[in-house]
Amino acid sequence: MKHSRRHFIKQNTLASLGLISMGTIATYAESKPEPGNSIFRQGGLKTIEDLNIEKLKEKYKDALFGDLLPKLDRVIVDHDLGGFMCTVNLVSGERVSTNKNAWYEGRGIWTYSFLYNNFGKDPRHLEIARKSKDFILKNLPADDSFFISNYTKEGKPLSDKEGDIYGNLFVAEGLAEYSKASGEKQYFDLAKNIVLKAVARYDRPDFTYPYKAENRIKGPRILGHWMLLLSVATQMLRQRQDAELETIADRCVNAIMNHHINPECKVLNEALSHDLQPLSDPVASRFGDIGHGCETLAFVMNYAVLRKDATLFKNASKQFKRHVTIAKDDVFGGYFGSLDNIETNTFSLNKARWVQEEILAGALTMVEHGNDPWALNCFAETETYITDKFSRPGYTFVIRSGDRKVEKHSQVALAEHYHYPRQLMHGLLAFDRIIKNGKKASGIFG
Repeated sequence: MKHSRRHFIKQNTLASLGLISMGTIATYAESKPEPGNSIFRQGGLKTIEDLNIEKLKEKYKDALFGDLLPKLDRVIVDHDLGGFMCTVNLVSGERVSTNKNAWYEGRGIWTYSFLYNNFGKDPRHLEIARKSKDFILKNLPADDSFFISNYTKEGKPLSDKEGDIYGNLFVAEGLAEYSKASGEKQYFDLAKNIVLKAVARYDRPDFTYPYKAENRIKGPRILGHWMLLLSVATQMLRQRQDAELETIADRCVNAIMNHHINPECKVLNEALSHDLQPLSDPVASRFGDIGHGCETLAFVMNYAVLRKDATLFKNASKQFKRHVTIAKDDVFGGYFGSLDNIETNTFSLNKARWVQEEILAGALTMVEHGNDPWALNCFAETETYITDKFSRPGYTFVIRSGDRKVEKHSQVALAEHYHYPRQLMHGLLAFDRIIKNGKKASGIFG
């Protein structure tokens, strides 16, 4: 079974509407608790001082170390054979399948390596990352093929067909962070080699991306591919200078900022032709992956911080604000992830947690480096919305996605061990930097 980021959204959307079976549909219509007023000053936020950073740190630490990690350790991590068994009942915490997935191995390697590197160097975290690394590398393609998507608990491929480019890039992301944790340079080199092979494959005119309208296009340029390539390259460049990785990152930024932004409506198109021209395909040309758009622009901001490029940061921030504003559900709160038809303003009405988390992370980047009032209020509102809608008393794991009001959602889903802990960890590190800087903007851009 192949997976794409949008495939996961689609599956959860259909499940929430009862159109496919992914386990019992859970509903929730009880009254919600009022958000914690001690975290955010009432009446709107104007400066960083209006955030109770210490209270936020306490909340994030408890969510990560007191709640999420113990549950992942008990249910998701395969301590014997290595890897992650993520298909669970979100309510009971019961594991539904022991199968493993290339995406989630790479993501898990990254999560536990990042934990080790930034939060106490706990050898248990490094061991979990190491075992997952050993598990997935047994199936490392010998050529430029992509990892097969799914495996048994023991590591036997469940198909003879390759997966997609995302699997390789997530594994590369994990290996690069693992290299930093273990001190073994060869895994950084292997990560770079996987990235270079993926780029070479992506650059072939016969490259295919077999989802939705894009499967009718030869050699498509996909926003999500640039997005993940930029994220991986940026992280690797934080470890060491590398001309090839810098070239890839600059290519990604150019494609995102100068080509994927539709010149007429200023919305990021998900797909372009191989030469970065608008598509004639009437379906693909009108699709705006607004969730990917917000996440992508947050990654562009992160790259601008690395490069200390004030102009790029300003431009990416402006576009981030626009995309978040377009994605916002002004009626029921939160953000939509898919603008299916830009011209008719037709959205898929489900709500995915990862979209909210990536918007939260992007807003916090703007807060840290610009003390931006819009970003402060976006952060506060989104933080409150996520807490209110995607966590349920008595549930073992947070909800992945649901209908527009997040009253219905799939009870059986892939437990989150990437977007959620990443948001918590990056948040904790940002809070520490903000406190160290006297609760002022970082000043990195002058």
